[in-house]
Amino acid sequence: MTEYRSTSSRTAGDIEGVDAHTGLRILADTVDEVVWLDHCPFLSASFQPMPAWLRHEPVSAFRSLPVPPPGHRPGTPDARRVCVSFAPEHGTNARTWARTYGYRLLAPDLGVTAWAADKISAIGLFATAGVPAPPALVIPATGRGPAEAYWNCQWQQAVAQRRENNLIGRGTVLVDSPASLRACLDSWPDQPVKLSRYSPGISLTVTACAGPDRTVVSAVSHQLVGIPELAASWGTHCGNQLVHPHDLPGDLYEQARQAARRVGEVLRGRGFRGVFGLDLVADEGRLLAIEVNPRFQTVVSLVQATERAAGLLPSLGLHILAFLLPALPPPAARAFPPGPRQSQLVVHAPTETTVHGLAATGRYRKNGHGVTGPLPAPADVARLADDEALWWAVAHPGPVTAGQELALLQFRRPVAALEPRPRPSPAARDWIAAFDQRHRTGPVRPEGRPGFPGGGPPGAEPPFLRLDERRMREAGGHTIDLIIDRITTAGDRPPRRVPSPDSLRTALEEPLPERGTEDVCALLDHVTRHALDRATRLDHPRCFAFVPSTGNFPAVLADALASAYLSVPGAWLVGAGPTQLELTTLGWLKTFLGLPGGHGGLFVSGGSMANFTCLAVARDHHLDGDRAHARLYCSSQAHPSIARAVHLLGLTREQLSVIPAVDGLRLDVTALARRIDHDRSRGRRPFGVVATLGTTGTGAVDPLDDLADLCEREGLWLHIDGAHGAAAAGTTRGHHLRGALCRADSLTVDPHKWLFQPYEIGCALLRRPELLPATFGMARHCLDTGYLDPAESQGDEVNLSDYGPQQSRGLRALKLWLSLKTFGARAFRQAIEHGMDLAEHAGALIEAHPELRLVTPPSLAIVTFRYHPADAPPGWDADSAQEHISRKVCADGQALILTTRVRGATVLRMCTINPTSTHDDVAHVLDLVTGIGRRL
Repeated sequence: MTEYRSTSSRTAGDIEGVDAHTGLRILADTVDEVVWLDHCPFLSASFQPMPAWLRHEPVSAFRSLPVPPPGHRPGTPDARRVCVSFAPEHGTNARTWARTYGYRLLAPDLGVTAWAADKISAIGLFATAGVPAPPALVIPATGRGPAEAYWNCQWQQAVAQRRENNLIGRGTVLVDSPASLRACLDSWPDQPVKLSRYSPGISLTVTACAGPDRTVVSAVSHQLVGIPELAASWGTHCGNQLVHPHDLPGDLYEQARQAARRVGEVLRGRGFRGVFGLDLVADEGRLLAIEVNPRFQTVVSLVQATERAAGLLPSLGLHILAFLLPALPPPAARAFPPGPRQSQLVVHAPTETTVHGLAATGRYRKNGHGVTGPLPAPADVARLADDEALWWAVAHPGPVTAGQELALLQFRRPVAALEPRPRPSPAARDWIAAFDQRHRTGPVRPEGRPGFPGGGPPGAEPPFLRLDERRMREAGGHTIDLIIDRITTAGDRPPRRVPSPDSLRTALEEPLPERGTEDVCALLDHVTRHALDRATRLDHPRCFAFVPSTGNFPAVLADALASAYLSVPGAWLVGAGPTQLELTTLGWLKTFLGLPGGHGGLFVSGGSMANFTCLAVARDHHLDGDRAHARLYCSSQAHPSIARAVHLLGLTREQLSVIPAVDGLRLDVTALARRIDHDRSRGRRPFGVVATLGTTGTGAVDPLDDLADLCEREGLWLHIDGAHGAAAAGTTRGHHLRGALCRADSLTVDPHKWLFQPYEIGCALLRRPELLPATFGMARHCLDTGYLDPAESQGDEVNLSDYGPQQSRGLRALKLWLSLKTFGARAFRQAIEHGMDLAEHAGALIEAHPELRLVTPPSLAIVTFRYHPADAPPGWDADSAQEHISRKVCADGQALILTTRVRGATVLRMCTINPTSTHDDVAHVLDLVTGIGRRL
């Protein structure tokens, strides 16, 4: 065998790869979706910042695949939709999932993978690569001689390995005599066994990637093996800790890199592609190759943090490019980044047992002898504090075997000395002990109702649909942690996330669960990860699409409280307190908008329902049931909910008279007056006008005072749709709007827009609120039943169920009440004005930029514009350009900006109401727009 021994200094750079910016740009242009397949998302989570095209699916050889929904057809293969598996050679689940849902699995040939992983084939592989390995021989599967015939008396100890190892190390055994070798061979009958001299030096792992044109060698880590404190057998992998070149004596670091490069070149020659690991052991100043792991290893999650810090594309991205490109992008070599070296430990089951529940995945902080968490902070190992750790729950409820992986525990700093088979540090052992206290393992519990231990004492059945107090507190605390994490990390991932229907069905569709589970925290994690988090983040500071709601923490608590108390502000008999709270909050909202005390109304689901409620009253008040010739008027810029309300109110589309908008995209009062006169002359019955205070497209405001004058002259109902813009009346800048609002017969306000409430809460306000019961009162609609007679209001009691279309209605008001009490109205005014300031800042930047053209000026925190270079050629398709820019900005993952149409032209639109957005966020998005525009 040819031995390789480095005599040169390290090559330029301690870690190599592909420049991160270059790699991410190529990936964004090459793939639409990448799915990481594994039972744990630790590796995809370490790809930070996580691009919009990357997500995780819990698919592995250790879990049954979910049954596709009824009627599902295999997905059409799409080269831009790919998936990557942790260990695709184990079982068929990864390939079956990819085939079922139309993804391309980026995995090397099974035959090549099996050859590379084979412990006996590795002898020839290392010889071909010119990489030294421990002296070894192969004991045949059949025709074996006695153990003494194979024992080398010059070896103090030897390592016996089966051809194919397994994931918990039971295929590697240390033997120290012919007798122990004989026992090993007896336990592995009919299998060839590799017997090699044991080298007791430091174990290292090199992470590398075999690309189409070269091998890329990334970081080196200290491999921790067979640690008793982790309930591991002698050969079990127990963790890793990254090493700096100067951590290792002599030129071991460079030896490791050169060995991985040579092995990678042999693998490439056999057709292998993708990430692999090379395990080495130090032996008297040189490194000996032990085995190849032709797959991802858990250490890659640490390696990706280092690659990110070095400005390199994470290994997962490199793996993808190795399959999709004919050659990798230009190489980049970097110095090992400064800062602590991260580490991880793998926790194993000490005995065969049953897992009833593990600590929830997340970030934890040490607290005496225990831990606190999961914390409301990103699960990013690079951002841990010294007293924090990441806990990745691997095992699921059910039986586990001795030595099976339970969890992965990751730290900011090393957890053991840099020596052969070290013990974990006392601090690391304390962490392990603290999590041991949170495990729920033991024999299978007796049959019982989920939520109560066992089946309860004899003869004492627990209540149905109840959890015990401890479990409720645990699940409640975990929910709060999830909520805080969501709110405090709104900008940590790309704002746009639109998974395919197939991927969501895979994650969420399943048979009706006849039996429940005791692990509510795991359910919360599952639904958060696979449903709630797979949606566009409207509260991202660079999400300028739609009219983005941001929500706030007190409002979230309010929704939970209202649900827990089953609050129903419908009949006073049922919900007196909630009803009064809603009336109080309505009074505050009226004061905020400058409305007189005589106005009144109720909270509804949103602007659409508020518009419907107000127009229903207008119809009944003016038409007396005769709708045959009725006419309602609005601008061509009115919200589609107006036309939908007209339909639901029993009017035809022809009875909604749409007036084209004039300059400023406002309703033309003169044209409206002519249309009303024309309709009256034809025997039609005009009954109302809808004015818009803040169109969703451009923020335009109809001439409200002029429309109020017209409606008073004509005897028409004036409804103002202020779903977006009415909140501006609460500010000094919008004070001029108050006069018209007071004159309107009805007003729609949407607190889940510019009053920063979570969905859903809208509001219908009327100048004469007593007209609401005339339309919706139960007395008007009751049938031949006395079921609701006891709930009729008495005296000055108020039944809000008589004021709108809902009989059973939730306490939407509590979120606004608690928000106003927590922050004060002044903070809301400042937040609203901040949004207007941002839009004006955007408008100024656009007007000053030679390649941008302002289409509509800032109005109510909305601005529209176009990218249009001065040297645009004749016939330049500006509409297509805006659409392309919008798609690219969203795909880039840094922002969300969409298009709309203004006077028939496609334009870019920004709505800047998010109070966490900054001037820098606005400028950054405009830079993205111009940068993409220049590449058209």
